Order: sequence, then structure tokens, then C-alpha cells
Amino acid sequence: MRPKPRSISITSGKGGTGKTTLAANLGVALSAMGKKVTILDADLTMANLALVMGIDQIKASLLDVIKGRAKLSEALRESHGVRLLPAGFRFEDAHEALVGVDRKKVRQVIQDLLSSSDFILIDAPAGLQETTILSMAAAKEMLLVCNPTYTSIVDGYKVLRFAGLMGCWARGVVVNRVERKSEVPPEEIEEFLSRAYEGIHVLTEIPEDRKVQEAELHGMPFVVYDPDCKASEAIYKLAEIIVGKADPPQLQQSSLTETSERLIRVLTGKL
Repeated sequence: MRPKPRSISITSGKGGTGKTTLAANLGVALSAMGKKVTILDADLTMANLALVMGIDQIKASLLDVIKGRAKLSEALRESHGVRLLPAGFRFEDAHEALVGVDRKKVRQVIQDLLSSSDFILIDAPAGLQETTILSMAAAKEMLLVCNPTYTSIVDGYKVLRFAGLMGCWARGVVVNRVERKSEVPPEEIEEFLSRAYEGIHVLTEIPEDRKVQEAELHGMPFVVYDPDCKASEAIYKLAEIIVGKADPPQLQQSSLTETSERLIRVLTGKL
């Protein structure tokens, strides 16, 4: 029996974490493992996913398909074994955008999309916009992307709180753009964020890697540009965790620093 398709919202608390780049490269890595992957580009404020995937022109969107202006096959664009589908509307405007649309048509389009995918990755907007919250509600799982800085982690803390309220399973945290002298170690990130979502794990750390920037200049995912670079190795490690071939790393428990304790007091109101 074919496994049920999984929907994962890839979210961050602030812009600039590398969320979209991670979504594209994780999709390619899952595809390389034999999985059928569709990425729904819900980040309409930036809409950089097509650029990262090396797609020049988007001719139709999910909204066009639902409205009957295009076929699903016309809206889906394939690149590096992954299908990309732009939403064509902001999630918070979905009700207005879909006024007058036959619900049977919407159900059929979604069923067609699910029946041809093992994974649907939703590239959600950064922050706690209404669009982000609804993107989490539309997915069964969530990956939080953050950088190893206090500001990024605090923003991620807020997103995790909402994930719990939305009933979305926070699969784990991906710490992106990690350098040798990063501000916050993974053990401390895990300990701090567990205050917002109990049992949350840091699934992998993606190092700062010049190959990532080089790949962007060439208009392709870095796992394609250089499959053996450190960042690519981290992405494939994450893909193995997502499909269940590997377990999350077991980090040593750490005592929180004074700075983290101060942040927790502010966020919980216990000054």
C-alpha cells in the first residue's frame, strides 16, 4: 500500500534565515531518494523559490487551476526532479479568491496533487503573518528554520508557540548558516525552544558554505551544484531524518546561559 502523502510547512520566525533555499534543496534531496516531491510556494511577498530552482517563468498557479483557467499539469513546473506550484494568492485571502468556485473542483485538484506526491513542502512566509499561521494549519508537520543568533531563536520561539496552538507537529529545528564561532550552540537552542514546544529537537546544522552562494549565482540548488559540499551533506542528513532512515542527533543537555534565562523570563512574563 502506498504511504499517505506528507505535508510539511517550512517556516521561520524572521526573514533572511535561508528558509526558501532550504525548502528547495530539501525537496531535491528527497527526490534523489526516490520520493515524489511538490513544493507549494506560499511566500508571495518574496517568491524566490522559482529563482532558487532555476525556473525562469511561471505561467499558471494553483488559483488558475482551481478557477478553471489552467490544468494542473500547466501550473506545475519541474526542476531537478521536483515539482513547483505557486499558490497564486495569499492564504489569508483564499476565501475571497475562491468565491464562486465549485468545492468539488477544489477537492479534485487537491486530491490530484496529493495522489501524485509523497511529500508536499509548503514554503511559508517568514514571521507571524496570518499567511504563516494558515500555512502551518494547512500542513500536518512543520520544520522551523533559524540562525544561531538570539534574535532568530526568539522569533522562532514565537512561531513554535503558535504551532502548538494550531495542532501542527513541529518536526524539529534546522539551524542554518552555522559558523565556528556561532552565537548560540545547538544544545542551548534546543533547551531554549523546548520551553515553547516540549520535546523539540535540533535535527541538523547547516554550515555557512560559499558553495551555497555560488549555486545561487548559477541559478541552481546547491545540492545539485556541489553534492559533496558541507551544506549538501547536512541537507541529505536532514532528508534521511525526514523519511525515517536516521534519528535526530542526541545533543548533550546544557545549562542555560544567563542571557537565555533572561530571554525566557521576558517571554514568559516571569521577571
